[in-house]
Amino acid sequence: MDASKSLMASIALGAVVYYIISAVYYAFFHPLSKYPGPFFARFSSWPSFLHTTKGDRHIWFWQLHEVYGPIVRYKHDSVVITTPEALRTIYDSRANVKKAAAYGVWPKKAESPNTFSCIDKVKHARRRRILNAAISDRAIKSAEPYVIKHVDRWFELLKGEDGKWGESTNIALSADSLQFDIMAELCYGKSFDTKEPGENKLRSIPHDIVEFMWLNFRIMHSPFVHIWVWLKPRGLDIAFGNLMPKKIKNYVDFVAECVEERLKQEESVEKKGGEATRKDMLHYLFQAKDPETGQRGYTREDLLEEADMLTVAATDTTAAAMAAAFFYLSRNKTAYEKLKSEIRNTFTDVTEIGLGPRLNGCKYLDAVINETLRMSSPGSNEFPREVLAGGIRIGDQYLPPGTNVGCCLYALFHDQNIFGDPWVFRPERWIAGEGGSAEGLDAAEKTLAPFLFGVRGCPGKNLALMELHVVLARLLHGYEFRLAPNDQTGEGNVGLGWGRQCKAQYQTRDAFVPMRNGPFIQFASRA
Repeated sequence: MDASKSLMASIALGAVVYYIISAVYYAFFHPLSKYPGPFFARFSSWPSFLHTTKGDRHIWFWQLHEVYGPIVRYKHDSVVITTPEALRTIYDSRANVKKAAAYGVWPKKAESPNTFSCIDKVKHARRRRILNAAISDRAIKSAEPYVIKHVDRWFELLKGEDGKWGESTNIALSADSLQFDIMAELCYGKSFDTKEPGENKLRSIPHDIVEFMWLNFRIMHSPFVHIWVWLKPRGLDIAFGNLMPKKIKNYVDFVAECVEERLKQEESVEKKGGEATRKDMLHYLFQAKDPETGQRGYTREDLLEEADMLTVAATDTTAAAMAAAFFYLSRNKTAYEKLKSEIRNTFTDVTEIGLGPRLNGCKYLDAVINETLRMSSPGSNEFPREVLAGGIRIGDQYLPPGTNVGCCLYALFHDQNIFGDPWVFRPERWIAGEGGSAEGLDAAEKTLAPFLFGVRGCPGKNLALMELHVVLARLLHGYEFRLAPNDQTGEGNVGLGWGRQCKAQYQTRDAFVPMRNGPFIQFASRA
């Protein structure tokens, strides 16, 4: 017994000594020790994890840059560099980096990552080629009628009777239902009508999606993430699949059932040699061929993972941007009136509003969407990348192999040196001759990348932008909307702390996707 106690004490003492030596090395002798940042972050990932659990990690990064400058060490092996040059360098397809190992958290099975979670650059390039062929401009154009159908129905449900104002609606929740129905139509070929009145067991799925993202986001930034990723192919995936929380299981089962149903339909059509009657995204993915090899692009397991990614991207990110747009327009009368005037002067009838040069020519609409995505980007964190052998140079800084580096979009989009008045919703800043100097507009345009860019950028960017343009244009052509009386939901205030005190800023919690509430809006038919 004494020998066992002595052994345990020796192991414990050894662990403490090892941790102290490691902490001293990382704090004072590691290649990243020259960069400023919180003291405990020099040798620990706990500060980052704690802010992840609070949902204010994006605010924390902004605070760090305000205190320490554009380059901050926020974990023992990680720095965040928030400058336009860093943004363009880190996420360039030719950059000597790969997605950080922490992205290995996201696949439900370690051996089957989707395009979003794939770390290997060669495998990702192949997957992205196939996905690009599936989500082409042709596919987006074919999706437009279904988007219009659901958007117009949504307006009918929300407007008041006989030109009166309708009931107050929580746009964060209502937009979730709208986007979920659109996503189901575009991905799985049918609507689940969650925006319709009455009970609907699938209405919880958008919120289950957020729970799925929120759990994985916390694991991704936990001090134990490398252990988690190592254990995934060694039994953890199976254990987690059996023990996952109910809400997450609801979401996972929903995607699996939808994919299985659609694949049976596609296989039946293919077996009969017929033509698919409905060409949704699952159809294009099922039929997708690798442009280089000509071989079928996806296995059954691959299709399930890609459908998982598309369900999240097509539901939550667009709904978040839509809620933010309502927040800002309902509180900025001048912007609201200018946008309404542009839409109504451009189109004489709502049936004219759709993809094409006239909608593309609505410059103020573009500006409103850009400003919304700047102030409340659906992706607000730093999207970490691991530096590969040979290192990387960002400006005059050299980062060694193994370093995790990223650029925090929230902090960048609220940089006073770039935007001057970053907490003010001012769409004019995106229009030449209205928002300031040509140099300022050029700097802003080079900075704004809410979907990132290149091969690692969001593949659904064009679809999301199409939906935002169509929703706002058709809404303001045929309807009016206003902030519900006395509603302050989503506003900042002094009591929320530094970085959240701006009343005009839509407040969200960071769960990789934005967790949000409000605003409460009322709708009425156009007089």
